[in-house]
Amino acid sequence: MEDVFTLEDLSFPLLMKETVETNFSGIIFVSSGEWKKGLIFRDGVLCTIQSNKISELLGSILVSMAAISEAENELSLQRSRLERRKQGVILLEMDLVNVKIINEALRNQFYTRFLDIFTWETGTVQRVAKGQINKIPDIPRTEFLRLLRKGILEFSNFSTVIAALTPHSGTSPKKLADTFPPDLGVRIDNIDSFKVSELLLLGQDPPRALLALYCTGLVSFEESRHKALIETLLASLHRIREQDPFATLGVDQLISDAGLKRAYIKLVKNNHPDTYSYADDPEVRRLANEIFTEIQKAYTTIARIREGKPPEQPKGIDETLQAEILFNQGTVALREKDYSRALDNFRAAVKMKPDERVFLESFVRTLYLRYQNTGKGNGFEIKTAIREGTKLFPESDALYVVLGWLLKKEGSSKAPEAFRKAIQINRNNADAQRELRLYNMRSGK
Repeated sequence: MEDVFTLEDLSFPLLMKETVETNFSGIIFVSSGEWKKGLIFRDGVLCTIQSNKISELLGSILVSMAAISEAENELSLQRSRLERRKQGVILLEMDLVNVKIINEALRNQFYTRFLDIFTWETGTVQRVAKGQINKIPDIPRTEFLRLLRKGILEFSNFSTVIAALTPHSGTSPKKLADTFPPDLGVRIDNIDSFKVSELLLLGQDPPRALLALYCTGLVSFEESRHKALIETLLASLHRIREQDPFATLGVDQLISDAGLKRAYIKLVKNNHPDTYSYADDPEVRRLANEIFTEIQKAYTTIARIREGKPPEQPKGIDETLQAEILFNQGTVALREKDYSRALDNFRAAVKMKPDERVFLESFVRTLYLRYQNTGKGNGFEIKTAIREGTKLFPESDALYVVLGWLLKKEGSSKAPEAFRKAIQINRNNADAQRELRLYNMRSGK
C-alpha cells in the first residue's frame, strides 16, 4: 500500500509518531529539493536509512571524526566507485581505519542521516507498507525513541513544534508515564498542571520537550471531562467583563444599599470557586477565581460610585457619574485595542476621581498593554505610574501584577517578587498565580 503526502501536511516528528504507534513496517521515502532519503522500518523501529547527501557518506563521516583525511576519503571513494565495493571495505584494506572505528562511523552516519530530516520544513513523503521486513534494526526501540526525542529537542525548527502543538492548545497534557526520561533537558514533572497554550509561552525548551514526549508516547492530549463547564465559565467571564458593574450584580442604580449587599452576597455564594471543588481541572479553578474577582470588583466599584450619594435622589450627571462614564468608554476602547483613546478616557477619569483605585489600575494596565503590543511608551513611564499608584493604593494587587509583567518583559529576575507581592495582597489574583506557575515551571522548582 502506497501513501503520498507532503511534510506540510504531516511534519516529520508527527510522521515518526504515527510510524511508532502503528508499528509500521516498510519504506518511507522523503525528499526535499535535491536531497532524497529512504528509511526502512520494521515494527515501528528504524532499521537503516539511505541518503544521496555527499556529506553523509561514510568517508565524509570519518573525515568529520578526524579518522581519515580529505585526500584519503577521495582516494577510497574513487576506488569504491570503480570497484563497486563499499567504501568501508576499501578503507579497511587500505589499513586507514579498523573495525571499531568503522562501526562507530556507521552509527554516527545512521544518526546524522536521520536527525537531518528534522530540519526539513517542506518536502514530499512516499510511504510504502510492506508485509514483512527481514532486516533487523541496528538499535532497540528504546534507543530509537531517544533518537526521536533528540531530533525534536535539538534539530526541529521551532515553527514545526508550534504547528504540531497548536491544535491542542486548549487541552492539558496527560502523563502516560510515572517518570520522564532524563534526556529532555528541562524538568517538567508537573506538565499536566498547565495548558498547552501556557507551555507555548515558556520559550522553546518546554514546548520542544512536550512534543518529544507526545511523539514518543509519554503524554497524550485529551480534552477535559469538564469541557462543558469550562466553556460555560468562559462565556460567563466574557459576559461579565463586557457588562457595567450594575449589570454584573443584576441591579439598577436606584437599588438600596441593603438590596445591593443582598444581591452581592447571593452572587458570591452562587459563584464561589469552592462551588467547583469537584472538578479536578486547573482551568475550572482559574476561571472560577477570575469570575469571583470580577464580581468583587463590580461590587467595590458600585459602592465607591455611590459613597455618600443616595441613589434615590439623583442630581443629574455629577462628577462621579461622569468619571464612571469616561471609565466605561475607556474600557470599550481597550477591548477594541484602541490604546490611545482608552488612555485618554482613563487619564481623564483618574483626574476627576484620583481616589478611585480601579480607574488608576486600568490606566496603568493600559500603559503596559500599549507598550507591549505597539512599542509606544516606555518602561520608565510605566514604572513611574506604578510607583505613584502604589503610594496612593499600597494594597493594589493589580499594580504589582503590571510591575511583574514589565519586569518580565525586561528580563529582570525581580519579576517573581512582584507577582508574589500581588498574591500576598490578594491570594485569589489569577494573573499572579498563573505567572508564578509559569516561572516555577521554567526554573524547574
